[in-house]
Amino acid sequence: MKFNGKVSIVTGAASGIGFAIAQALAKEGANIVIADIDEKGGKKAFKTILKIGSDSLFVKTDVSNRVDCKKLIDKTVKSFGRIDILVNNAGLQHVAPITDFQEDKWNLLINVMPTGTFLCTKYALPYMIKQKSGRIINISSVNGLIGMKFKSAYVSAKHGVIGFTKTLALEMAEHNITANAICPTFVRTPLVDKQI
Repeated sequence: MKFNGKVSIVTGAASGIGFAIAQALAKEGANIVIADIDEKGGKKAFKTILKIGSDSLFVKTDVSNRVDCKKLIDKTVKSFGRIDILVNNAGLQHVAPITDFQEDKWNLLINVMPTGTFLCTKYALPYMIKQKSGRIINISSVNGLIGMKFKSAYVSAKHGVIGFTKTLALEMAEHNITANAICPTFVRTPLVDKQI
């Protein structure tokens, strides 16, 4: 119960890595705010977290939308009074050669991953700074470290998440707020199943 009483937001928590992170934090006693654009999956995840025994909240959130990101943070603080852990996990994939890559898909991936990570972090930071503590975990990818054919937007987005994390860590060190990026390789999730 090392996170007993802590308040954690996990974006993209309706399935996959985000859902696993939410469950792991709940098992350690954290209160969990599930943020996801998938309302059906988010509500199902919410019920699972409640069964674990943690207080939980589901907030339908499109992390590419700044209004939604601010609403997520405001609802969390209104419900729990604080934010201790923010896990920026929301992501998606589109695979195509650069010459055929649809521009709207490029924009979507960039808006969800580096921009969504920035927006959620920006709105959470004032509360963390005030309480003089916080942990921000950004889920990047092995593709944030190396390139891969046919994934130009995803690779660019995940590199951006790492760059943002480095800047965030430097800016927030004096406030006792840490920032780390995790770079998983292939994990058997619905996202990866679609690629296979």
